[in-house]
Amino acid sequence: MLIDTQIPDWDPAFLANYDPAGMIDQVAAAGADGVMAYFQSHVGLCNWPTRSGRQHAAFAGRDPMAQTVAHAHERGLPVCAYYSVNFNNWAWREHPDWRLIPAFSSPFGGGLLVRERYGLCCLNNPDYRDFLLTQTDEITAGYDIDAFFFDMIWWMSVCLCDHCRARARAETGEDIPEVIDWLDPAWCRFQAARERWISELAALLRERVRRARPGLQVYHNFALGLANWGRGVSFSSVAGHDFLGGDFYGGRDEQLVISRLMLNLSPSRPAEFMTTVGANLAEHERLKSTQELTVQTCAAAASAAAFLMIASLDPDGGVNPVVFERISAAFARTAPYQDYLGGEPVEDIAVYCSDASKMSFAENGRSLSEGPLGGNFAYPHLAALQGACRKLQAAHLPFGVITRKQLDELARYRLVVLPNVLRMDEGEVAALRAYVAGGGRLYASQYSSLTLSDGRRGDDFMLADVFGCHFRVLEDGPVIHLKPLDRLKAAGRMPLAGQRFLSHWCDGAARGALRLGEDIEGETLATLSLPYGYPASGSVDGADWASIHSSPPWEHRATPVVVENDFGRGRAIYAAADIEAGDSAAHGALFIALLRRLLDQPSSFEAEAHPAVWMTAFDQPAAGRLVASLLNYQCEPPMIPIENIPFVLRPPAGRRFTGLRLLGEGAAAYRLDDAGALYATARRLDDFLMYVADYEAYS
Repeated sequence: MLIDTQIPDWDPAFLANYDPAGMIDQVAAAGADGVMAYFQSHVGLCNWPTRSGRQHAAFAGRDPMAQTVAHAHERGLPVCAYYSVNFNNWAWREHPDWRLIPAFSSPFGGGLLVRERYGLCCLNNPDYRDFLLTQTDEITAGYDIDAFFFDMIWWMSVCLCDHCRARARAETGEDIPEVIDWLDPAWCRFQAARERWISELAALLRERVRRARPGLQVYHNFALGLANWGRGVSFSSVAGHDFLGGDFYGGRDEQLVISRLMLNLSPSRPAEFMTTVGANLAEHERLKSTQELTVQTCAAAASAAAFLMIASLDPDGGVNPVVFERISAAFARTAPYQDYLGGEPVEDIAVYCSDASKMSFAENGRSLSEGPLGGNFAYPHLAALQGACRKLQAAHLPFGVITRKQLDELARYRLVVLPNVLRMDEGEVAALRAYVAGGGRLYASQYSSLTLSDGRRGDDFMLADVFGCHFRVLEDGPVIHLKPLDRLKAAGRMPLAGQRFLSHWCDGAARGALRLGEDIEGETLATLSLPYGYPASGSVDGADWASIHSSPPWEHRATPVVVENDFGRGRAIYAAADIEAGDSAAHGALFIALLRRLLDQPSSFEAEAHPAVWMTAFDQPAAGRLVASLLNYQCEPPMIPIENIPFVLRPPAGRRFTGLRLLGEGAAAYRLDDAGALYATARRLDDFLMYVADYEAYS
């Protein structure tokens, strides 16, 4: 648990009732097995007797952090120190020369948070960096903490202070660009530098902690690991973490994607999923229900992740007792599964996540002051990534989210998905080409392999030989239609959920399409149909539309939109539209049909269940078992129970199942087929079930 202590001290009543020992007692009683303590916060005031900053007035003459650490250790709770890095109101006010000078007109992305309350300091200011290191030294030297968490190591804007300008010139040879352009190598060099600065600072802070406490675990907030380029958090910054963790508020879809990303990206496991008891950070009294918290906690268990619950203090230092009641209930629900978490995730399909693609080509030509297009989490690659994950989860296919960290081990996946990867480097291209040539299966969409990370774009896809098709031009109309050919029919029907065509909207910020040439080496699976008058969107005076409300298909071309191609011993399907980003039933049906076409062997697990059900599995060879979970993660509480869910588990190579247990109930009924697959049925899924399938080796 983390007790959120972001309270100023201009009123003597603030934190007047805070009792460190009493708070630790409540944390322990709620079932937490660790505590994160605010040594400092965004307010910038220190909760210890600091020599370098200013202590919170409520704690004058005493040391609540010493009390917290001592009492937590007496209760058997390890303590992680919290420190806010570039959000520091005290430093911002006391040292105006330390301030971030934002290029963006809106450094904050909007929402309920009051942006005017936050003082942002520049991470490149050498005096501010020295201050950070000094405060880090005070904490590590003065307190017997067990871990250190640095929050807010990211850019809230491009900074235009003298230090940032000088560093940019020194490292790139150029001034900070005034225009965003992802096809301009100078802009790409500058953005790479901003990301490098964050990675270097993360490593520097960990090194500083380790200098005083060599064995201490250190991590930084990965909450914006999937945010757009403006925040500057690249996956290379992970080198400064001992494990990944972060606080997330995006609901079910975000937890699905980020949990699987952190699982495979984290330097060690488990990764940690954090969220608040409140609905969000801004609404203090709006609490999530016990069921909502329980499902989020169970979702972490299903992903073999640690879970950190954030509870906010009242200004006087108290906490609503209902908060602890709900946390206790959620923790109690997952406690029986702790000894069964971990292992290697069972992932037949790898969805590729590119930190070089956290941008949009629609931003090209925007003034730097305008900043990124859309909110923190609005860019085409993320829309496609999240869409692919949602559709795979709803189809109950075994998948994970990977990054370039897994490029050397692609062969362990049966299929790799490139969800509109906007920028790639030559190493990624070479690894994917070798993977397919060696027998792998690849699905790729839209921009994948068209543009290098340094801004260079060729005349064709770098993987054109793998895709079996060629880039021609970008589509510039608002909507196109895909017409699947008869060879895609399954059981006599097109995989479009009853539709004749797939209508795909193109809006540069979320999803889109490009035009292929008709000179392909592969086999066409779907062709292009265009609305009347395309690419015009129509007008009152124009004769360039056919239906006043809609844009139905009119002109049917032989131009391929989806192409299948054999390459080496493998096979690829390329889609000129990012089908996986679409949110219609037809988009989902077509995307899954294309992936099933590439998969030529049964999945490692399957389930016939409502789309809201998550199914995951982890192999634990040292314990001789496969652990499978079913989670009922509906969008709105109360969760409606789901009954009679048939599922199949297939054993790891060289193993055969010897039994099945449902944790909390005992032996479960099952049958094995001639190939060793285990068939069983979950009779009722209220929120969470965990099965243990024991196995043994055979020769």
